[in-house]
Amino acid sequence: MMIPYECHVCGVVDEAKFVYAGPHIKQLCNACGKYVKFFNKALIPDVKEIKLSIWGIKKDVETIEQAKKECGFVDGLTGLDEKIQYWRLYLYMRSADYENA
Repeated sequence: MMIPYECHVCGVVDEAKFVYAGPHIKQLCNACGKYVKFFNKALIPDVKEIKLSIWGIKKDVETIEQAKKECGFVDGLTGLDEKIQYWRLYLYMRSADYENA
């Protein structure tokens, strides 16, 4: 599921953060937060795929629910908003705090 990029500022190769930029989706460096490029909305993974990746990180519903609270997860979103919300949760869950927990 990796959406790799190489940051032109810090040089890290990692998965992207996505944020709205008007009607577009902007890809930001996950390490330094700098702009990488505009991203095709259709290439953001499906919610089911993201949920499976989250489950692969931590197979514990309580931990996932706690992570949702910690990262400001909003339930009830649909479409692209839901994809971006779950992608942010995925990035949060794969951070060092949760990988080794």
